Amino acid sequence: MSNRGRQPSGPPPSRKRETKWSGKPKRYANFGAQSFDTVITGHLTQEQLDAYQRYFRIEEISNFLSVAKQQHKSIVDVLPSAKVDETDHYKRDPSPPPKYDKNGNRTNTRERRVTEALEKERHELVELAASSIKNYMIPSNYRRPSRTVERLYVPVKDYPDINFVGFLIGPRGNTLKKLQEDSGARLQIRGKGSVKEGKSSDGFGSSQTGTDIQDDLHVLITADSPLKISKAVKLVNEIIDKLIFSPQGMNFMKRDQLKELAVLNGTLRETKPFDPEAHEKKQQQQMDITKIVCKICGNIGHIARDCKQNNGKRPLDDNAENEPTTINKKARTDVPPPPPPPPPPAPPSSSTEISKQVPPPPPPPPPPAPSAAASGFATTENYKQGLVPPPPPPPPPPPPPVRSALVNFENNSKVLLTKEKEESGSSELKNTGESSSSSSGVPPSPPPPSSNVPR
Repeated sequence: MSNRGRQPSGPPPSRKRETKWSGKPKRYANFGAQSFDTVITGHLTQEQLDAYQRYFRIEEISNFLSVAKQQHKSIVDVLPSAKVDETDHYKRDPSPPPKYDKNGNRTNTRERRVTEALEKERHELVELAASSIKNYMIPSNYRRPSRTVERLYVPVKDYPDINFVGFLIGPRGNTLKKLQEDSGARLQIRGKGSVKEGKSSDGFGSSQTGTDIQDDLHVLITADSPLKISKAVKLVNEIIDKLIFSPQGMNFMKRDQLKELAVLNGTLRETKPFDPEAHEKKQQQQMDITKIVCKICGNIGHIARDCKQNNGKRPLDDNAENEPTTINKKARTDVPPPPPPPPPPAPPSSSTEISKQVPPPPPPPPPPAPSAAASGFATTENYKQGLVPPPPPPPPPPPPPVRSALVNFENNSKVLLTKEKEESGSSELKNTGESSSSSSGVPPSPPPPSSNVPR
């Protein structure tokens, strides 16, 4: 059966689309003096396949870099993509906006971007190959960098309401320090918004270049191994995801940071955990009014102060346990009370007790008054000699009246009255004797001569 005059059932097979890696397949690939198989025919495990792919890619990148250096060409011209013209099937990605350093030199040229990407990829593969391939030898033109730098950009433009800088730094920089300790890498926040307005960026060190300031907000991660960088990237992404996807009011990271800041400032107020048993017991004590008994009417449930039968007088009950006690704030309880006054002495009950009491000593007698002649002679002599006798001293003031002293004075006065009566009786007897002697013709004895009379 012929197919003459019939249209084909489908469109003719089109030619395979060309890409920058297009070309005839090769059985072997030569990188310098070494030759590698491009077709795996043996039976290998997955670990062996991964190790072979890493080794193959390391040698391929090393060959591109060495050829560009030996031939003094740009790395862009050495790559296979340079042999493919731009067509509708293949177009090169647009270049990023230019960036310049402090000296005005462009830092993101195409050649530099490709070289940095290849070196970074080779460095990561060498680290993995050294840890997985036994007796692995690094390429001859490979120089391990002293540090590896990674930029992790923060989505500030998508979420302008979130303070990423504050949460990443933490209270007094503790969150950033903890990230550095956990990852082993150095983390720095760079780019727009990392420095407050009005402050200089010179204090951030040499890494804060003009490019970093003009770049978008990012976290600059520096470490000596890619493993530390990958761990730091993972930790920073976890914090960013928590800030983005945490619902409103459920941001536990913010709560923890505020608590830590309060601890550092010394303003944290610790709250005790809720104890339902203690709370229930306290409520029962407050609501139990069966133990309150009024002292006026005797009813239960109110105190005497709130009693309707109270006329403004409180009951004088010593055992008033339920009555509220008021404390006078003005009263000073630290001052001891004054001592009680001494009791007055008991009055004498009989005359024998009065006689037994010892009378106080009598006052001293006044000095004898000089005679008129002597006093006149003394005054004339004093005036002749220019001497004036001093005035007599004033009498001492009387003591203050005391109740006990008054009682003693009354008792003593009674004793003195009895003595005066006795003396008056004896003097009357003496006068009667003298009168009898005078009647008998016996003259009285003359008085003794005075010492003041001049000789």
